[in-house]
Amino acid sequence: MSPTTIQYTSEQARSFADVSPEAWRHWRKVIPCLAAKSGKGARFTAGELVALAALSSAVRTLDIGIAKFASRWDDLFVLCAQHSAGALRSVVIVVTADSLELAVAGLSLAELPAIVIPCAPIVNRLSDAALSPGIAQAQIPLPFAPQAVGRKRQ
Repeated sequence: MSPTTIQYTSEQARSFADVSPEAWRHWRKVIPCLAAKSGKGARFTAGELVALAALSSAVRTLDIGIAKFASRWDDLFVLCAQHSAGALRSVVIVVTADSLELAVAGLSLAELPAIVIPCAPIVNRLSDAALSPGIAQAQIPLPFAPQAVGRKRQ
């Protein structure tokens, strides 16, 4: 990883992928690649964020148990970490009972039953999140109304 590669914290990765803190703790126990990235110093590449968001999407949308495909998900993190987010935009993730691969979107896929996750929407969301200015948060109300503490002298 080059020094100019953008890296994301665990909290940023978890938030981007819309994973609850409870699910995050469970995933880190089940998926070795996530378990290896523990503590406040853990950093994730954009490719790993795409993998995490794809995993989250599959679990949420298809109601897939995370432990059933744990070794496949670990392979997913390794594969996606090797690519930039831009390179992942044109691929789909194909998960079968025996393998996981990145395939060019639009090509004919495996003949076996498979889970197919397009990466383009995830990469677009990541780009939007990275390039959009931070949302300004309103200041919290003061607990006491401001009051003048001295008189104006003439």
